[in-house]
Amino acid sequence: MASETDSPGEGVLIGEEATPVDLTDQAEATDEIFAQVSQVQTVINHIHGDIGGASFGISGSRPKSRRTSGPVSQYEMEEARACFARHAGYEAAAERLGNGNIVALIGKTGTGRRTAALNLLHDFVGARRDVVELSPVHTLERLAAREYRKAHGYLLCDWPKDDVDGSIADFHVREIRRRVRDAEAYLVITGTATSLPEGDQVSWLPPPACEVLRAHRVAPEVADEAAAQITTDHAMADVVRLARELASGVPLDKALGWLEAAGRRDVVTWFDGERTRGELFEMAAMAFTAGLPENGFESLLARLESIAGIGGEPDVISADDPMPSRRLLRVKEGSLFSLSPQRRLEFKVPSHRTHVMRELYQRHGMRLWDPVTEWLNECAALRDPSVQAEIARGVAVLASVAGYSHVEGTFLTPWARGRGVMRSQATAAMAISWLCLDETTRPEVLRTVTSWTLASAARPKFTAALAWSGELGIRFPSEAARMLWLQVRDSEKPVRHAEIALARLFATLTEAAGNALPLLDLFARKIGNDRRVGRAIDPLIRAILSVLSAHADGTGIPTVTVHLRNCPESATLLAELWSAVLVKRPHRKEALAALYDAVCAFDGRDTGDRDLVRALLAGLVEALPAKERPLLAHDLRRYAIARNTDQNRLELLLSLLRIFLSPAVLSLDTIGKRP
Repeated sequence: MASETDSPGEGVLIGEEATPVDLTDQAEATDEIFAQVSQVQTVINHIHGDIGGASFGISGSRPKSRRTSGPVSQYEMEEARACFARHAGYEAAAERLGNGNIVALIGKTGTGRRTAALNLLHDFVGARRDVVELSPVHTLERLAAREYRKAHGYLLCDWPKDDVDGSIADFHVREIRRRVRDAEAYLVITGTATSLPEGDQVSWLPPPACEVLRAHRVAPEVADEAAAQITTDHAMADVVRLARELASGVPLDKALGWLEAAGRRDVVTWFDGERTRGELFEMAAMAFTAGLPENGFESLLARLESIAGIGGEPDVISADDPMPSRRLLRVKEGSLFSLSPQRRLEFKVPSHRTHVMRELYQRHGMRLWDPVTEWLNECAALRDPSVQAEIARGVAVLASVAGYSHVEGTFLTPWARGRGVMRSQATAAMAISWLCLDETTRPEVLRTVTSWTLASAARPKFTAALAWSGELGIRFPSEAARMLWLQVRDSEKPVRHAEIALARLFATLTEAAGNALPLLDLFARKIGNDRRVGRAIDPLIRAILSVLSAHADGTGIPTVTVHLRNCPESATLLAELWSAVLVKRPHRKEALAALYDAVCAFDGRDTGDRDLVRALLAGLVEALPAKERPLLAHDLRRYAIARNTDQNRLELLLSLLRIFLSPAVLSLDTIGKRP
């Protein structure tokens, strides 16, 4: 296995102090890195809907909605309210919120704080107003400065304690309280600690498991027996899932079978036995690479054993020496491993991965972790996306047991800043996406990637662009759009990787959330407020053009087309953005190409698609200056003919334009006719 610096002839070689544009001089390498990170996002998109956080090997997060800032969906509110068990702790929090309009639920993760917060806000604002989730990047100062809408509910989850002077904190808290009360709004905060005074805090403990089970209409005798099997290791999400299983008629023994505590007992039993160094390093390799093909795992394990100084064969080997059947021993009865029909090595129970990582971290020190760390650094720089993806996933699991700060300092930031071949940056961005699935690490991840964006060095900026285009961008779309725009705006030269990231963020949001309105809104505001002329506005135009030209991986359909089908109300926004690009002569051809591709991707025989095209072109004609409209019709016609457009589609395209153009334009005999 070669390290990152062993092959200087491959990849993209950039010095630490290079400008951001230098990172993307080799377009093919940049596209390859973004495609690698996108593969992890595809996996997350595929399995997110029906598998909980523990099945990823990362405990603590099972939200249905993936956006963690902005309006809370009605679906999520209904999910939170379903069979919610109100207990003494909840009533105390409700009383505090009613008296002061602010309350902080302080307690451990996995205790149902978010669900309780949503119920509190629903109780006080009901269906009258929206509940808005604020980004955890809000500081006390930002909370004190923002405007709160009348009678709205505000949720701030996993908010860390601000490290500010006590007198300054008191000033900000008083201002927050005044603004919230004046707006007749309500603010609920969750966290393990908070900057709010004790009078605004409630120590949060989950409701008794038996009450949760009975709230789901589980028979009392079954609820009592099941509650006896639930321990403090179980998150509230585990209890709710158990309750739903039992309420649907699943037998108690079967419903209890998947609980994480059972998986943990198997792992603890394995570690309590006498284990050789070889077995421990094999288990460590599995903790970080579970899911890889068996032969690939063995290759990586051999490298780890070499680094650790074990597994080497003697110089002289007799033909009569026994050779243990490691493959059979690895998956024998009582083992934690299994082999899939595709010969991929996996843990028998998905939650084993977290429990194995915890035991490795708590039981063993530098003799195990120093070689593992060196091995992980090598793996992160491999030119193998599948290995990088699993290493990234394993690092996210490690964060859940060792703490985020350890993972950030040991792996994430060193990989983001790594020298040599540009490969470890992709692994760091993949790890960020996996870490976003855990509600306990999500706020920390947001701060880390923000700091990379604002760094002076080029490599962290590039890694940040990769990260913003994935799961982090889905969770915090407004922040992602703003941070990527900063990279484009603040550079003296074109920043291709940031433009690619914006296009991929548009595609990712469209696929995962159904729309990318926060991104479109940002650029609509920017173009509406920008008074610059000439080349000064080029960065903004290029950023908009990258969004309008975006294509999702593996499909020829422009993302704009998919977005319009999902969100017809975005036609006006998209028309405004296209108008801004089309009037810029140096970019007109690219804008026409994107518009043509988007329109032609609609089905001209489908009434709904024809209406969408009509709405887009109507908005475009409305947004364009009057003198530009005939020029657009003329240029679009010429471009369509140059693309050998079939007669039916050409007539459709131009007839729709004719409907909205002025009478003067209709007199042009070139419109709608072939030469």
